Amino acid sequence: MTATETPESSPELSDEEPPPFGFRRARAWWHRHLAPEDRRRVMADLAVSRVEHWAWRFYTMLTLSVVVAVMGLALDSAAVVIGAMLLAPLMQPVLATGASLSLALFGKTIGGLIRIALASAWSVAVAYGLAWVLPDDLLTGEVLARTQPDIKDLVVALAAGAAGAYATVREDVSASLPGVAVAVALVPPIATVGITLQAGEEALAQGALLLYLTNLAAIVFASIVVFVATGLVSPRRLSDNVVRLTAAAVGVIALVVAIAVPLYRASVESIDRNTEQRTATDIVDRWLGDQAGSLERTVEIRRSARQIVVEVRGFDPPPDETRLIIEMQDAFPGYDVLVPFIQTQRATTTTEAPPEPTEQLLAQIRVEVLAWLDESGLDFQLDDIQLDGSLVRIDAAGTGGAPDIDSLVPRLAAIDDTLVPGLIWSELETITATTQPTPLELTREELRAEVQVWAADEGLILDGFDYDGERVEVGVIGPAEPDIVRLQVALRTLADAPEMPVDVFFTPRYLVTTTAPPEPSPLLE
Repeated sequence: MTATETPESSPELSDEEPPPFGFRRARAWWHRHLAPEDRRRVMADLAVSRVEHWAWRFYTMLTLSVVVAVMGLALDSAAVVIGAMLLAPLMQPVLATGASLSLALFGKTIGGLIRIALASAWSVAVAYGLAWVLPDDLLTGEVLARTQPDIKDLVVALAAGAAGAYATVREDVSASLPGVAVAVALVPPIATVGITLQAGEEALAQGALLLYLTNLAAIVFASIVVFVATGLVSPRRLSDNVVRLTAAAVGVIALVVAIAVPLYRASVESIDRNTEQRTATDIVDRWLGDQAGSLERTVEIRRSARQIVVEVRGFDPPPDETRLIIEMQDAFPGYDVLVPFIQTQRATTTTEAPPEPTEQLLAQIRVEVLAWLDESGLDFQLDDIQLDGSLVRIDAAGTGGAPDIDSLVPRLAAIDDTLVPGLIWSELETITATTQPTPLELTREELRAEVQVWAADEGLILDGFDYDGERVEVGVIGPAEPDIVRLQVALRTLADAPEMPVDVFFTPRYLVTTTAPPEPSPLLE
């Protein structure tokens, strides 16, 4: 390159050809794309420089994106939520803050932070107002998915922030900004904060706010690194402000680390919960065995109460729960195991005559009453339904207070608008045993049952049994000394103790008869 050539005019550094190897030419290639006019363009794109009517355009698009986000979250529609991400302009002030920090423009940095804070507060207010107006329950799957961030969200935000900063610097890749907006997702988390606050779920709101702050901090940190690495900050400015830039970078890094710690803990806890759930489910499936296909089961691990609830539904009762309790308590020491069984009725069809009109009406009423009780969210049992003229007498019971009878009126009106419901509600209380049998007691009962089966097969009477966890002692009475090898093998297998002593005390049983001759009968004399 001659003295009169510049990086902009060098034919060797055209856009069509990649930069050749070599530190000087690579450095010249970077600076060719970050000429003063390019820096001015970046600053204008990020609104760091003054832009006419910027606030009006920004808040209009922000409001529209929040409205779309709330609607998408309420409808539980991922496609609508993605549309809100594409509309959202929040990436601009966040990247502007990163650019201001990298250029040591701390006055503009404060201005950018104020813009972010005001935009965030406005987004929460708009989402709160929409959630208050909408009549439905808005805690959908899309909402709940944004209330439990973990370390993976931080990694995504770092990568998306770096991509956004690079796309801002390079005009030829700026078309990828919509994809970056989708990846980092700033508006849905802040809209979730407003929705959960309106629902009174402060814990969920804190989780959504943590996800939002995670994305903000990661974008700012990644953008600083990219802006410095790509030459947006000139070498002279970098050397003149190295102390201030270092202090700013350390502050941002400290914020990212402070956010990463609870996210990492959340990730570890989530992995532990998933592992525990899989372990408990595998134990239940092994316990059900061949009945696993005919029975429905749900496994709930209640950490705070230290309980494992295995609810089983089906036509036929499940196997004996003793083995399940032993395995669960071995896998989860200190946990109580509850195994409620809910038996369902088999549907039958007949060729009898069609039911009378009253029976048909009662059948329709029963369907609506069951649906109404199911919507209440209570554990219930429907005992009886009687029709007395236009009065529908409902006798039911369940946990908690009685459901709202007024919400049943529209359902019955769809059948017959003259029907009036009346409810007799009995409140049930679930009472569980305060103590659970210990593993030693459960094993003792299993061993005793095995001994009884063996004694019956051998024609013996069980005269005594004891098991202290290390040794089995059995007392039997019978006509002949039994073979105890089969018993020893069976008991050692059940106790999972191949070397366990099994002592059998045998007492012979004899038939005793008189040896004196019988007295002669008078009739034979």
